Amino acid sequence: PELARRLALGELAPPRRGARALVPGCGRGHDALALARAGWCVTAIDLAPEVRSGLARKLAALGGEFVTGDAFAWRTRRRFALVYEHTFFCAIDPLLRPEWGKLVRRVLARGGRVCAIAFPTNKPRAQGGPPHRMDASALRAALGPGFRIAANTPARARTPGREWMERWVELRR
Repeated sequence: PELARRLALGELAPPRRGARALVPGCGRGHDALALARAGWCVTAIDLAPEVRSGLARKLAALGGEFVTGDAFAWRTRRRFALVYEHTFFCAIDPLLRPEWGKLVRRVLARGGRVCAIAFPTNKPRAQGGPPHRMDASALRAALGPGFRIAANTPARARTPGREWMERWVELRR
């Protein structure tokens, strides 16, 4: 819901025609499709092959693509103006978060941004995961130097049924 709200407000409009967005760990692709409908040229990646056929067809019709595979092992020469994060970072083992940061640093264009629904921000760490606790500082730490937190606000349109808090986080390169 928060992504849809921000797209409707024009806050996440592509900076130019053909601007690329990457959605690693896209799951069923709801966010990837929303970004593609808003004009982004989306590449969505997920390990689950069962989501491929329907999502690949829908994204292709909107000028995007779906890649089945490990986002950390995926290689491309393309650079992305946006990396969108929602439930990938919190699903991976926290020990793999530096790999997430390497992926983003490898593909994000200079001046690009990372937008994330940080969830669950208030889950006790002792409860483990997935979903593992995450917040803006965890995203920033995984990215390393050269990134700044540009936004870190409570999500105004929360996902129904979520027990823990969500925040909208934007980091700029």
